[in-house]
Amino acid sequence: MTEFKLNNGQGIELTKDGILIKGDYISLEGSITIVKNDTTASIMEETEERVIATVVSIKGEETSKDKTIEDVTATLNDRVSKLEAKVTTLVRDIDSKLISERAKTDQKIANPCSHLANGK
Repeated sequence: MTEFKLNNGQGIELTKDGILIKGDYISLEGSITIVKNDTTASIMEETEERVIATVVSIKGEETSKDKTIEDVTATLNDRVSKLEAKVTTLVRDIDSKLISERAKTDQKIANPCSHLANGK
């Protein structure tokens, strides 16, 4: 179970089985969308001033650190950077192989031509 405080102060509990809104009254202002699976919940709160998107990790009975959209974005940016580095390395390797193969092909073309020029 993971407890999460909405922007308006209302507390909700997220479990693998469902969502529980706690308190003596329920007052949800603006638009709130909660989408969850067994391990995470995406919570989007829309008010007149702003939209807040949060990803919350749902754990068992132990407490968990809430992940904000900034945390998720940082993780995704890190993964994208690592993939970009791999692609750059692969492109560099392909370029090197193409240059090497082109040089071999040029040499094969040049050799017969040099024999013709020498009259052989």
